[in-house]
Amino acid sequence: MISQFSSAQVERSQLTSNIENREPTDNLGGFVQGQDSKMKRIYFFTQITGLGNKQIVHRWLYAGEEKAQVTLNIGGDSWRTYSSKRIPKYWQGKWQVQVWQSDVMLMSHHFEVSYPD
Repeated sequence: MISQFSSAQVERSQLTSNIENREPTDNLGGFVQGQDSKMKRIYFFTQITGLGNKQIVHRWLYAGEEKAQVTLNIGGDSWRTYSSKRIPKYWQGKWQVQVWQSDVMLMSHHFEVSYPD
């Protein structure tokens, strides 16, 4: 589920299993399936407009607790960027990626990670 608070600067966003040529290769939506006990690496792609020469932050939260914060430079008025997170089996459950610019949350994407028993 995607929640938007001030989406004027977020043109596109997508949870994906890989990035090729600065584009997501698939859309994981709200559910990520891990494989056996291997760590699952996922990416959050964001296309930003109107924030050239500024920065955004991707905050990765698990069960409401921040597990990673990635600062991304925006180099132009329409810019594609992404961050990634490796998620081990013991962190399966509810996740969220938030996109921030300064002290304003631009959007949030909720998803769930599960691994087979």
